[in-house]
Amino acid sequence: MKNRTFQDRHEQDDRIKRFCAYLQARGHQESTARTYLTTAKHFLKWLKKTPERYTAVTRETVQVFLKEHLRVCRCPQAGQRGLKYVRAALNQFLAMEGQARVRREGEAEPLHIEASLQEFDRYLHGVCGLADATRWYHRRHVRAFLSWLYEDRLLSFDEITPTTLIHFVVERAKNHRPGSIGVLVYSLRSYIRFLAFHGKVSPSLVTKIPRPPNWSLTSLPSTLDPAQLKQFWAVFDRTSAIGSRDYAMARCLFDLGLRCCEVASLTLDAIDWHNGIVRLARTKSHDEDVLPIPESLGRALVDYLKQGRPGSNSRSVFVYHRAPKGHTVQGTTVRGAIRRAFSRAGLPWTGTHILRHTMATRLLNNGTSRKRRLKPA
Repeated sequence: MKNRTFQDRHEQDDRIKRFCAYLQARGHQESTARTYLTTAKHFLKWLKKTPERYTAVTRETVQVFLKEHLRVCRCPQAGQRGLKYVRAALNQFLAMEGQARVRREGEAEPLHIEASLQEFDRYLHGVCGLADATRWYHRRHVRAFLSWLYEDRLLSFDEITPTTLIHFVVERAKNHRPGSIGVLVYSLRSYIRFLAFHGKVSPSLVTKIPRPPNWSLTSLPSTLDPAQLKQFWAVFDRTSAIGSRDYAMARCLFDLGLRCCEVASLTLDAIDWHNGIVRLARTKSHDEDVLPIPESLGRALVDYLKQGRPGSNSRSVFVYHRAPKGHTVQGTTVRGAIRRAFSRAGLPWTGTHILRHTMATRLLNNGTSRKRRLKPA
């Protein structure tokens, strides 16, 4: 771990040195170069702490940084936080890395690409019934592919061939882990099926997209043992408002097996205290899941709602305690709380999925189905 940390720091320092030389060669003023370097350091530090799917300096990771992190950023010594200036700095960083720049707000993708993406999104929602988050990353990967293939040229679906698909995936695989490439391939396959659905390409083209290697047993998820769980729960300061909120969010992940986006979007109206259940709308089935509220989660929610949650007109359970105070938290807030808890506990994980995996494993070991859906009353 120490060697890996040293290696990451060395690679980051090397990038900053190259960026400094790049800015000097371009003739930027010293004050501008200093601001740009601080922004690049901020971005690289964030990149290092994000889930594994964000591991490379690309246009897509910069867009995630600008859209998801910057607006809720409270990083110390982050420097400039204005979107216009941060985007300008990171566009220069992307240029140094040979990547396409991030467009300004209002400077949309070429209309032909955007039109195809909107039609693709309607297909994902209406035909496939996919959730917002799933559709978002499908659009993100397909947008990257279309921008790479066509740039500002009009779409010609005859150009989407096994050769272009393989070339794009292989290029991306150089800077991403197999799991991330697996998600990319899944998105491209969905887009090809959409095109085939409308008769624009052959259905057999789906099979031409290469899959990343998936060795047996390597994808088995890790789980927390009882001692590690006890260690994890102990680090939440439940006497503070934010600590109480973060603990309740963690219990939602573990006790209900929710995803970060589901925890962030949980509303007061979804909780039926009388019957001890939570009702969650499911986009895929156009139905709802009804989940029982375990006692541990019930206590955590009551403690937070009675003693920790600030006054707010929002119907969301979990809200910000600082500016924008009282607004609904984002999924990044949930992930950040869990990452910090693992760090305080001295545990080697940074993601949230291990909590869901642990819950599912315990259910299976106890002879309970992972699908804990109840019949609505």
